[in-house]
Amino acid sequence: MLYKDKIYEGLSVQIVVPEGEYQGRYKTRVEEVGQKIITIGVPVAGGQFIPLREGTQLEVVFVDDLSAYSFSTVLIKRLSVPIPTFIIEFPEKISKVQRRKYVRVQVVSPLQYRIVERNGLGIEQKGFMHDLSGGGLLFHARECIPEKTPVLVEPVIGDTPMQIPAIVVRCMKEEKDSYLVSAEFYEISEKTRDKIITYVFELQREMRKKGLV
Repeated sequence: MLYKDKIYEGLSVQIVVPEGEYQGRYKTRVEEVGQKIITIGVPVAGGQFIPLREGTQLEVVFVDDLSAYSFSTVLIKRLSVPIPTFIIEFPEKISKVQRRKYVRVQVVSPLQYRIVERNGLGIEQKGFMHDLSGGGLLFHARECIPEKTPVLVEPVIGDTPMQIPAIVVRCMKEEKDSYLVSAEFYEISEKTRDKIITYVFELQREMRKKGLV
């Protein structure tokens, strides 16, 4: 199977529970890889283990230096010793999205931003994110921000508020007192970029399910 060698012990993954009482995204890691099964740690949220039932359908998402991957699986068995783990089915198919292309998806949500000035950060301004990718974002603002202006954007990625340095590459007037600002992320950590790419990938997957892309 393509990409099966991408799954290995110690790999950080996110499991997505699409519905039910524990619907959401949870971080964990691969503990062991077999021919037909994968053992992962039971994820923790709010200091508590997530008690998913056997038979729960899951989506597993992970990334490497070039791509994001996902596969569908099912929780086969729960174990409590020597450590709490889930045993899931080894996938029949793993899907891949190229990270180099920085897939862009529409995301409409409020954000804050500040212009980086010589003597520090400017006044916090409010705007709306229009779309997002691993390389940058497009957002609505009430002012035209000149090209090459450094800004600190503060979007919410998933459930996590972030502060991300960026450089404005384009500003387009939409209507009176409304502008579309395109900004590229600047000097961000791979951990932060991975989180953004994983979030974008999950949004794209949900849109495909709904027939929107």
